[in-house]
Amino acid sequence: MSDTSRQFHRGRFSISATGFVVITYFLLCLFTLSYYHGTSSRDPSSFFFDAKHAYERRYSSKRAQEAISFISNATNATPLTRDPDEQPRLCVGIISVRRRGDQYVGLTVGSLLDGLTEAERKQMLLYLRIAHTNASDNPVYSEKWVETLPDKLSTYTSDNPDFERIQEWEEGGWYRNKTIYDFTTLMRDCYESGAEYVAMVEDDTIAVKGWFSTAMQALDTVEQRTAGKDWMYLRLFYTDHLLGWNSEEWPRYLAWSFIVWAVLTGTMVASKRRFKTALRSVPTSTISITSCILIPTTIALHFMAGRLTMWPLSPGVHEMNKYGCCSQGLVFPREIIPRFLEHTDLTTPWLADMMVEDIADAQNWPRFAVVPPLLQHIGSMSSKGEEFDGSAGRIWSFRFEGYPA
Repeated sequence: MSDTSRQFHRGRFSISATGFVVITYFLLCLFTLSYYHGTSSRDPSSFFFDAKHAYERRYSSKRAQEAISFISNATNATPLTRDPDEQPRLCVGIISVRRRGDQYVGLTVGSLLDGLTEAERKQMLLYLRIAHTNASDNPVYSEKWVETLPDKLSTYTSDNPDFERIQEWEEGGWYRNKTIYDFTTLMRDCYESGAEYVAMVEDDTIAVKGWFSTAMQALDTVEQRTAGKDWMYLRLFYTDHLLGWNSEEWPRYLAWSFIVWAVLTGTMVASKRRFKTALRSVPTSTISITSCILIPTTIALHFMAGRLTMWPLSPGVHEMNKYGCCSQGLVFPREIIPRFLEHTDLTTPWLADMMVEDIADAQNWPRFAVVPPLLQHIGSMSSKGEEFDGSAGRIWSFRFEGYPA
């Protein structure tokens, strides 16, 4: 009896070994497709990504309500007093600009402060800048919490030597120059506070409850890993969109796919030859179909499932020198700030995140990220103009929404 004619008998029915393998594999594929249809629906690198549900605000909605409650209850709060000798560990700088539609900065401030212990609040300075030459142009400037919650509220006044230039940028729509100026000058203000770290947080983010202690632990981890060497920042937010199957890495994906195929095919062929008697019921056609169809299909399913599904980042601190986007929350060590500011240039067509990454690349300063992220980007209206609204809505951390609500 030839290999291809061997059959497995099941009562009145019979099925060839090859047919049995194909049918079993087909059923497994159906199960796998059904499984990943649900599991990978929030993985933007997956074929099964479901944008309709992936952007649902699960945990961030809860934090938004808690932030609103905190802001409402804090309008009559008295400013925090500190011992003059008490050195803050972290200065958080937030630049607030008027946006079309909703203003998010109240949620940002409320979520950063809600849940802090008294000791943690004393270790943190909150600097808020209303980034308009006419501060009243920003609706939040008149809100009561602006007077009570920030440790420092700054505005642009006419005695600022750059006041006319700032006005020119505003009137001319030169948001890139203005953004870099806002970012670097507020960073310098935070640096002059003497804080050990400076966090630049955008005004359309929301923080997980307990973010401060987790961030401090992550910073300690970075300090241990770098052992006194220079490093650029710890990222509190990253978007999942850039952590998928990146096109520039296709040679590596192709190489590993070929290696997997070759190893499995080689193992089957070698086993068939080595164990002829034990594997006599397995026809050559089964090996051929497995090698030419089933293994490639399995590899294809691996990529369809999505990189973040198959290779998720483990919780903790990771070096992230590429694909980190964006500048929603970056914590800089004090020592790097003067050298970083030396490399900034208001005349270049940078955005803040592009500037930071370009300088870090040029100086070979490593960058780190905490996983899962401690901040979520909630702004759908870009401060840069309507043409950026589409991309603003896609700056999103799907993993942040996995925090328990």
